[in-house]
Amino acid sequence: MKKLLPYVLITLFFFVSLFVWNKHIFSYKFDVNIVSDYLRSQDIEDTEEKIHDRIFVSDNDIYLGAGYLYAKGENPIKYNFQHPPLVKYLFGFSILLAGNPFYVQIFFGFIFLILTYFLGTKIFKKQYLALVPVGLLLIDPVFRSMMGGAFLDLGQAVFALLFVILALFYPKKYILQGITLGLFAASKFWSTAIIIVGLVYLFKILIKEKIDFKKTLIGFVIAFITFSTIYIKTFIDSNWTFNIFTFLAKDLKFMLAHNSAGHIGGSILLFVTGFFSPWWKAGVERATDWSILWPISLVSSTILALKLKFKGVGSFLCLLPFAYLLLTSTGVPFTRYFLIVLPFIYMGLTKLIISCLPKR
Repeated sequence: MKKLLPYVLITLFFFVSLFVWNKHIFSYKFDVNIVSDYLRSQDIEDTEEKIHDRIFVSDNDIYLGAGYLYAKGENPIKYNFQHPPLVKYLFGFSILLAGNPFYVQIFFGFIFLILTYFLGTKIFKKQYLALVPVGLLLIDPVFRSMMGGAFLDLGQAVFALLFVILALFYPKKYILQGITLGLFAASKFWSTAIIIVGLVYLFKILIKEKIDFKKTLIGFVIAFITFSTIYIKTFIDSNWTFNIFTFLAKDLKFMLAHNSAGHIGGSILLFVTGFFSPWWKAGVERATDWSILWPISLVSSTILALKLKFKGVGSFLCLLPFAYLLLTSTGVPFTRYFLIVLPFIYMGLTKLIISCLPKR
């Protein structure tokens, strides 16, 4: 019973938080007009200039519109091809089955908290301490906003966290790692998966951990097969002539050409101060869902990493957010992009608080 209590508490507080901050998601009903709006939006290529009543729609509506079309049988590279289709497929199927895409977000949000707690038990070795970063996530404004919007970042963050846990604590589970990595890459743009994988294996090399390169390679092959399977509709429609390597090259070229970042380091500035330079107009704005805990946690994580002398899993988890911010500093800054590192910075903050308290 004692082992089940934390999971009961997480479930209770999670659903209470949903009813407090995002009650509308339970009564939401998908409006099919979102699809017609999406087909006239900025996301649709119109080389023949047939669209004369263009409108601008949010990313939320783009993902819902594209996901609905995927679930109805459309080819995923025909609409919103720049982002892999996994999470959008889930949105679409949830719409067809229940008329509500937010059941997907509820599922991902709950799993995200459970994985954060599980990682906490591995780091702190005590259940009540592992609940602290979960509580910090529950009150985090970005996590709350993810529950009320149909974005890809929450699903991506879940698969990223699961992969990190498997890679650090269960290195022999290479098949499960490969499947998780494939789902991670298929949830949003795949460059983030490459960054996280690179950091994990760089850490393993630095601490001189013995790596089974044969099994690691098999895991990467499984990841690629898993990623490619998400495009099964595309393979079928092309009579199995679809060249996914050419497609990925085209995708990368598109993303580089459409990078609207105003200057390098925008994501770091946003994370630390809450301010960013809008790419659609001049000036500086304040993000409404920024949290003062982010820079505090980043500093505490860096201090903790120095105390640990850059050794051990704890040190890596503390440095991961800092490395992630540096490697993504050339892109457009969005607060929701930080969701993927929030469990790690809150682990660092929790650890520093513990170290400052009397040992008793």
